[in-house]
Amino acid sequence: MKIESLVDKLKSGDLSVIDYTKETLEKLKANEHNAYISYNEEDSLKRAEYLEKKRKNGERLGKLFGLPIAVKDNISYKNMKMTCASKMLENFTPIYNATVVENLLKEDAIIIGKTNMDEFAMGASSKTSYYGVVTNNLDKEKIAGGSSSGSAVSVSNEDVLVALGTDTGGSVRGPASYTNIIGYKPTYSLISRYGVVSMANTLDQVGLFAKDIDDLRLFASVSSSPDKNDMTSILDPYEFIEEDYDFNGKKIAVISTNSVLNEGIEQEVKEDYRKALERLKSLGANLCEVDLEYAKFANPVYNIVMSSEVSSNMSRFDGVRFGHQTESYEDINDLYIKSRSEGLGEEVQRRIALGTMYLSSNDDQRIYKKGLQLRTLIKNELEELFEDFDLIVTPTTTNLPPRIDENTVADPLSDFKADGFNVIVNLAGMCGLSVPVRQGISGSVQFIGNRFDDYNVINAAAKFLEEE
Repeated sequence: MKIESLVDKLKSGDLSVIDYTKETLEKLKANEHNAYISYNEEDSLKRAEYLEKKRKNGERLGKLFGLPIAVKDNISYKNMKMTCASKMLENFTPIYNATVVENLLKEDAIIIGKTNMDEFAMGASSKTSYYGVVTNNLDKEKIAGGSSSGSAVSVSNEDVLVALGTDTGGSVRGPASYTNIIGYKPTYSLISRYGVVSMANTLDQVGLFAKDIDDLRLFASVSSSPDKNDMTSILDPYEFIEEDYDFNGKKIAVISTNSVLNEGIEQEVKEDYRKALERLKSLGANLCEVDLEYAKFANPVYNIVMSSEVSSNMSRFDGVRFGHQTESYEDINDLYIKSRSEGLGEEVQRRIALGTMYLSSNDDQRIYKKGLQLRTLIKNELEELFEDFDLIVTPTTTNLPPRIDENTVADPLSDFKADGFNVIVNLAGMCGLSVPVRQGISGSVQFIGNRFDDYNVINAAAKFLEEE
């Protein structure tokens, strides 16, 4: 059922908001994939009762009236804990709502649960979560991706129709691909980051999950807004215009198969990508293979920029201002060291250490500055590409979901390898949308658009999915 149909039933009273909320809560309780960290049954039912009274009183009812929505546990909702899947914030409850959550509440949605994730959004597997790994609902032996794994599974498993995640370098699009649903990373600034725990400020963006493209478009239109509390947000409302996208005559850039970004691509992903390109050709698209000179550096550049910003952002979690505090310590330095060592997991500590090294004044931040220079070159290269092309199309990830027991300890940077096509989008602040090519565990295709070309990307994906 689509959002519009469900909301119509709830608005008319054909379906009770209270009953539907109870039904959704039962799905959360029965979830076998460790997709949720917390939910607040009392709060959800109180919200449902309030909405039912609102309906009976003949008041204005919002676009998402009675719709349960799952929210990644690094996005603030004051009636539930926000742990970021870390021991550091195990018992933390925020005192205000994120702007994106406020936007959903204004349209009468119900925040039904907080979803599991990689700790502080650092990872692509959910293996770094203090609360345990999220298993893929399509195959419990495999990961669901990360870091927004729980939100992806909540939608793929049909617990909810839509969910919020965050995407710093593929953390929405990767899990969407692994769980065979739609994952959308908007243009940087389209959705406010106020109330979202920062991992890497210049890369982070709230992202959205859905199984239906019309649901995604409606969800995006409600989630996006200007925000005086976020200095990077848009100044004017953005319109997600719905149009019939005509591929005839459209020039689409396809990354060369010789590109470093394609290195290690699995055969099944390559075959699904070929099928996607054939479908685009049948729709009339003009596909042109291109080679990118600087995008091949995307993963190391992402590692440098992301880790440097992580190092800065994580300094607040010291056991004094925020988070877990060790029980015994000798002095203030010992307090900081023990609190952070106990409260933060290995992957988080690794990225903090890397970022601190990149920002070291001993060599005048040479590595970090070089990373910023290359980032600019990547961004400029993509912008120049869009002077000649309407869209860029890539595989979403270069692999299918690995098994949970697959050992990645020997290569701590292996998380980044499958996300090269995703990372370039974040580095350039552009928009990317991952859609399935076929049913089941399989490769997905990503539509990449220039900044603020989001509505065209969504419309193009809608046309592509019509032919599935």
